[in-house]
Amino acid sequence: MSARRPLVVILTAGMGAGHDQVGRELGARLDRRGVAAKLVDTSELLPPGWGSGLTGLYKFMACRAQWLYELTFRAQMSSRADTSASLLPLAWPASRRLARLVERDKPRLLLSSFHLCSQVAGRMRASGELEVPVASYVLDFFVHGMWSHSAVDAHLLLHPAQAPQLLAMGGRNPVVCGPVVRPAFRGMPRWARDAARRSLGLGPADRVVLVVAGSWGVGAVEQTVEAVSCAGRFLPVVVAGRNEPLRRSLVEGSKRRTGARVFGWVDDMDRLVASADVVVENAGGLTAMEAMARGVPVVSYAPIAGHGRANAREMERAGVSVYAHDARQLAEYLDEVTQASALRRRLVAQAGEMFSREPADFVAQWAREGEVVPPASSGPRCIDVDAAGAPLHERTELSGLVPVSGR
Repeated sequence: MSARRPLVVILTAGMGAGHDQVGRELGARLDRRGVAAKLVDTSELLPPGWGSGLTGLYKFMACRAQWLYELTFRAQMSSRADTSASLLPLAWPASRRLARLVERDKPRLLLSSFHLCSQVAGRMRASGELEVPVASYVLDFFVHGMWSHSAVDAHLLLHPAQAPQLLAMGGRNPVVCGPVVRPAFRGMPRWARDAARRSLGLGPADRVVLVVAGSWGVGAVEQTVEAVSCAGRFLPVVVAGRNEPLRRSLVEGSKRRTGARVFGWVDDMDRLVASADVVVENAGGLTAMEAMARGVPVVSYAPIAGHGRANAREMERAGVSVYAHDARQLAEYLDEVTQASALRRRLVAQAGEMFSREPADFVAQWAREGEVVPPASSGPRCIDVDAAGAPLHERTELSGLVPVSGR
């Protein structure tokens, strides 16, 4: 009888599609490394109806009351590590259910990809309720207090620029591991640029601007498409996600004035990204990371409240994107990055450097050892592998890591 594989429980959330996609892809990478993964949605840790209520509240604020979301986010921003969980009525029931899950499944590591779970698990780790090591995977470029907890064993980061933010908030043990995106965006692309364009009816000389707004189609999407179209030299391609009223409105606007190609929810975002000269986004979410992985420059414009604005600022400071503050500046940036300019080369190079590390190597190592340990001086090999163990793509050696100490 074969030995039981070490198990990682990945705590995620159905807040849009990004958290779940990261969890699924990371789980697939762990499986190729001989480590089992189980995805647990935040709603499974809450009483019946609470999870859908939390998602509904967040969606309402993000879509219809961004002023309220901004106030809520500012409260999170001002909270240092360890202070937020005590303010949330969700913490106690989530702790009880998480303790039962750990007792039943006996994971070797908990990995949180949602900030509420990072707080709950950190609080349990600090009180001694949780002996299993915990890592928080910070998926926002802006590190607010909900992402960090001093009892969390390690904080996995997308970019070295996040480490000072984390330490200033009272978190500890930052490890720069880079983003997780699906192989279609990095290593195993299904679409070349010209083939993707032909399939979409786009010309090889079109200056294609892909406008995205997450799975919910949140933000000033119509105004963004209008600004791109009014510049007169770009072809907007816009994805409305699951926001059907937005999709219909964009289609009508395209017939009257914008000329945009409009899509609703798509299962082949890699095809659209491959066809684009630039991606314009408003939240700093997964699609921005996918574009960067594919070598397509990213421009933030009209970001949504809260994490959208904060991520736009921090991504620009890190040098992986630019933040256009008005329509004139948007047109100027699009002019530069849709051509072979110095700005385009810089953005592609600096964003691409984030993918020189392999997050699954760290997580798999910690799961096998049952504790968070300092990475080796050269770091794990930066190679993802297929089901047979064959390398999918080579990467450079790890660098810029902050050593991690176990508990």
